[in-house]
Amino acid sequence: MSNSCLYVVATHIGNWDDITLRALKVLQEVDFVVCEERKSGSRLLRHYDIKKDIMMLNEHSDRADEDEIFNKIFLEGKSVALISDAGTPLFADPGNRLVHRCNDNGIPVHPVPGASSLMAMLMISGLKLNSFQYCGFLPANREERGNALRRYQKLINLDLIFLEAPYRLKQVLRDMEIVLGGQRKIMLGYKLTQPEEKFLEGNIKEMRIMTSELPKGEFIIILPSEKEKYYYKSAARNQDSDDEI
Repeated sequence: MSNSCLYVVATHIGNWDDITLRALKVLQEVDFVVCEERKSGSRLLRHYDIKKDIMMLNEHSDRADEDEIFNKIFLEGKSVALISDAGTPLFADPGNRLVHRCNDNGIPVHPVPGASSLMAMLMISGLKLNSFQYCGFLPANREERGNALRRYQKLINLDLIFLEAPYRLKQVLRDMEIVLGGQRKIMLGYKLTQPEEKFLEGNIKEMRIMTSELPKGEFIIILPSEKEKYYYKSAARNQDSDDEI
């Protein structure tokens, strides 16, 4: 293991077996691990029987926290693994600026690829995937979320992929129905790679019904391009919502 380097390491997204041999080797050999939350990082290392010091870098971290990590790499010659709470780091996760600083200062940054909820969902979607747009998280504020959906509404030739917080599924589907219409096709992956895994598709109106009893859990949404040749023909009748954003 070389010194003064940063490894960006993908871990599992739910199933403990979905971590690569290389990821385990890197985690065992680096000097310390940077994670989003100490609880989830410690649990991951403990599961694989890896004992490493942990430092945190998340949305609450300030520049001093980042400087401390960077100085350990740059000044102390340490090797570091950056992980997220689950899956591939730096998709709507903290840590991009640390990677940028390492690149700018000639510190090697090595990708250790692996599981990704985004790629897992695309794999089972059946879409052609000639072009798509990763939209990340919609705004938490309802008015801002509605405005964002109106902007995305214009991108009819792209498959749109959204991540969202586990507790916000009902709100997001409600607002998608209001802005995009109940007949718009939608696909949803729920707790992918876990025993409770589900892949659901239909229109937005139907999806609200299909997911109404689901317990809180990680999910990912695809709004397929309206040019998909097998565009879903809903059995449900059109019905406007009385809600407003």
